[in-house]
Amino acid sequence: MLFGVFTVISVVLIAVLYKVGKPLVIPEQGVSLGILDMELPVTFLRADSILSVWERHGVVDFGVRQTLLDFLFLMCYPVALSLLCMRLAGNASGFMATLGIAISWAVLLCTPLDAFENVLILLMLGGNTAPPFPELTTVMAVMKFSLIGSALLCYPLLNFLQKLMCRFRVY
Repeated sequence: MLFGVFTVISVVLIAVLYKVGKPLVIPEQGVSLGILDMELPVTFLRADSILSVWERHGVVDFGVRQTLLDFLFLMCYPVALSLLCMRLAGNASGFMATLGIAISWAVLLCTPLDAFENVLILLMLGGNTAPPFPELTTVMAVMKFSLIGSALLCYPLLNFLQKLMCRFRVY
């Protein structure tokens, strides 16, 4: 039940975030991923370039709105992913169950990582694109996406492999 509630809220917020952030996508100006471009700028030159494009198109406020809305989203999606991994762990045994439980706890680290990332993005949207803001934002985003990836991909894949191994009695 709780998993369903957090999942539905997360999906609704994804749709809202997509709609709010759509004006930030300006592929002909090299900003094809919207706010994701600012989450992973890597260098101050790239962050400054993105901000300049958004300023010229008058869409910086959409970035601010999307980032502020993301503070609500970051309180929901890690819980949904954690509950998913916990549910999968309940269907596994041994190492797979332990791995699922570990990932279910680890994915909750997305909340502070995403929050710190959002604060850095807001600073950059305010014109502070100098180091270390873009680099720190990129580090936070990479760690966050790694945790999300482990929850969505790694654990279910390993769970599948365990079932396959049991089926063919490979230990």
